[in-house]
Amino acid sequence: MRKDLRVAWLNASARTAEKIQNRHGLYEGEVRDAVVCREGLEYVWNHDPDRGWRAMVRTRIRSMTVLVVLYPTSDPDDVYNLGSAYPI
Repeated sequence: MRKDLRVAWLNASARTAEKIQNRHGLYEGEVRDAVVCREGLEYVWNHDPDRGWRAMVRTRIRSMTVLVVLYPTSDPDDVYNLGSAYPI
């Protein structure tokens, strides 16, 4: 895993926020707090045939290890879209 991903801003749709809360018991705000402006995020790039490149970020939320899926945007300033987040 690499450790140099920078996330300056995280976009999250209402649908994604609802999904991660209902399916995985995670709140959008705590996911945002775990990845935005954090140094040393552990991640790997992964290519999904349907959705393209995404960063798979491993972080901690509460006492859980969580995988956060981030999709890059066209904004060059380290802005990502939240794809999912779930405990691993």
